[in-house]
Amino acid sequence: MEALQKFLNKYPYRSFKKGETILLKGERPDAVHVIESGLVKTYGITVDGCERLVSIDCKYEDFPIGFTLGLTQKAQYFHEAFTSCTVRMVPRADYVDYLNQNAESMYARQVRVTSLLLSTLSRVEALEQPTAGGKIAHTLLYMASRVGVVLRPYNTQLKIAITQQEIANALGISRETANTELKKLERMNLVSHSRKSYILQLDELRAYVNSWS
Repeated sequence: MEALQKFLNKYPYRSFKKGETILLKGERPDAVHVIESGLVKTYGITVDGCERLVSIDCKYEDFPIGFTLGLTQKAQYFHEAFTSCTVRMVPRADYVDYLNQNAESMYARQVRVTSLLLSTLSRVEALEQPTAGGKIAHTLLYMASRVGVVLRPYNTQLKIAITQQEIANALGISRETANTELKKLERMNLVSHSRKSYILQLDELRAYVNSWS
């Protein structure tokens, strides 16, 4: 990704603290936002004021994703710093011209968009689970794919920096329900809790989820 980084270095950046709003729903962006470091949360708000997670976006992903290719002119969701992050502000015409002239970067963006699509489909599967426990187990796997940090070789143990409230918000359930179901997973030694983060026994959690299929 050296070519992309070299291209991005020509443009101004903005830094955001965790929880800081980057774009509001309905806002008209003045540039493509390309994540240079950290994570960005994309979410909506229901009519009763509850937050609903759409995706967590990672390094070099751009948003609003439809705006980049001219499919939308306004942000369709809220965008917020999920962690402290840095975002490059690139004029849309410049970014599209760069991608059209750089096949490697265009292909890499396609891989990122496809990865985002696959993880979004896993989010849909999580929401379709009939029980709160099933929803949470699937959501933890989704979080692992987007924000997990490997703690042991071969991806057998991952850490995700997320709170019970954020898990509850992602699924539209109460924090109390999330707490109850997470404790069940802890008793099964599938996850463990460590101060605003969870450690997943990834192979075991996947096997647990697959056992329902």
